[in-house]
Amino acid sequence: MLAVTYTAKSLSFLAAHANRGLRGAGRAVKALAVAIAHRREVMSLSELDDRGLKDIGLVRSDVEGALASSWLRDPSSVLAARSNQQQRSAAARREAGLRRASVNAASQNTAPQNTAKEPARPVVQVPAIPVACSA
Repeated sequence: MLAVTYTAKSLSFLAAHANRGLRGAGRAVKALAVAIAHRREVMSLSELDDRGLKDIGLVRSDVEGALASSWLRDPSSVLAARSNQQQRSAAARREAGLRRASVNAASQNTAPQNTAKEPARPVVQVPAIPVACSA
């Protein structure tokens, strides 16, 4: 009886591992199929001109670099990572520019203003001279 229980447990253990292995292999095949489909889509991006690529936030080297990656790797994930990196650096540049602008505005507001006025010119009054008119 003990041998039967041991055998049954061993078989269920093997079945569970075989099932897990088959699911893992199925996920790998599916990931490879998705990577190949995305590779075709990225190849269609390489047909765009530089202006079209710039409209979607890419440059030609981004597309070429994604296509140069391994066939097992999804090139769209490479493009997404590069796009995220560019967005982060652009956001950092914007923040730095805003900080510089606020510092400049603050320094202009606290700088002593030149309030010195021109010296007043003396007012010269000319005495009235009586003019005789003969008519």
